[in-house]
Amino acid sequence: MKANISSEVDSIPEIISFFGLSAPLTIYPIGDGVANHNYAVRTVQGEFVVKFLVAQSVESIENDIAIQKQLNEAGISTPEYLQSEQDMYIFNAHNLIAVVSQKIDGVIPREVNIKLANDFGRKLATFHENVVQLPHPNKKGLMNPAVSGINSSIFSLSLPKGIIHGDFHLGNVLVDQVSQDQIVAVLDFEEAGENLFVVDLAVTVMGVCSSTDGYAVDIDLIQKVIKGYNSTRNLSDLEKTHFTEAVRYSAETWIKWFKENNYEKYAEKHKKRLESFTELVSMQSLFIIN
Repeated sequence: MKANISSEVDSIPEIISFFGLSAPLTIYPIGDGVANHNYAVRTVQGEFVVKFLVAQSVESIENDIAIQKQLNEAGISTPEYLQSEQDMYIFNAHNLIAVVSQKIDGVIPREVNIKLANDFGRKLATFHENVVQLPHPNKKGLMNPAVSGINSSIFSLSLPKGIIHGDFHLGNVLVDQVSQDQIVAVLDFEEAGENLFVVDLAVTVMGVCSSTDGYAVDIDLIQKVIKGYNSTRNLSDLEKTHFTEAVRYSAETWIKWFKENNYEKYAEKHKKRLESFTELVSMQSLFIIN
């Protein structure tokens, strides 16, 4: 579906009315989504987020709803989609598909500190332990080797698997506005699907455990993510053994995707992070997992 920004904004009053909300007082865009476009909307009932599906499918929204319910039961906040009077979660009209959720107080973090790194690990493990089923299998997640086109021996091993987030990084969480060291909400589940847990952990490590400039990995942050993860779900001995390979696979997958989609800056950053990680491992100066 080709998105038209002006038609999206023009349709917001009708969309929020569909979900029983009053006329918008203010509307402003949030971020630069690839799979969707988001707008913050303030009404007399409060603040809400209207999400237009661009690359996401209706089936993926149904998966979102299932994940939201399972995470909320586990004590993790996520945006919960509103239902219309007809018990519908999705607005579908005028060649536009949208969902609406109440805005959660919090901010997207600009950088990772030690406490936040630990919480990233803990929240990811909580996701793995509690999100156990989806209404629709997702075979299109980038970390699926059939999609990535990157070969790895880890997929022939009997490693623990289940539903993964697939894209758990700074841009997909909200943190406390003041301390910015605790995750208050987990966002965006379009990459979620069945895969190896250790691959998901590797994705997060490469996504959040970098130096300030983003071009090298940070040992302390890596170890805090893993410590936080182990506090909720203990990595198996086999996962520990093959963690380095999982990092290589996830990093090369992202590098390839960034290059193919003309995100050269991000491709270069991930390439440098992988080189930094590989160098530390080869020097045996990165004792990652106890």
